[in-house]
Amino acid sequence: MLKYILKSTSLLMMVTSSNLIADELSIDKQVTPTVSKICPADFYTLPLYPNAKFCQLFDTKLPASLSYFAVSGQQATKNFYLQELGEAEDEKMLKGRIVLQYEHGEKVVIISKDGTGSQVDILVKSSI
Repeated sequence: MLKYILKSTSLLMMVTSSNLIADELSIDKQVTPTVSKICPADFYTLPLYPNAKFCQLFDTKLPASLSYFAVSGQQATKNFYLQELGEAEDEKMLKGRIVLQYEHGEKVVIISKDGTGSQVDILVKSSI
């Protein structure tokens, strides 16, 4: 039962964090997430960190977002995205989160500390 409570609390924190980020980036957040134990390899051509866990898909049509847990720390996760996608067009720290923007801000990767790993939020506004 404790594991269930901890997982539920973790998911609630992830949704709350995503809503805060959506507020900061002016993205509509009025969607119900779909939680999956099996994460896809990518989301609108943006890769997910290997062995991603606790994927939450907030919408399948654009604008869409996906949140997940990566087993690596914030900097290692950032390095993964820089290696996979190249240098971000815009990179900044926002309330302790690393925000990487690609394709003129239409694709955004947000990396937050989450225990020994990271929470990654991928926001896709359009498929430029």
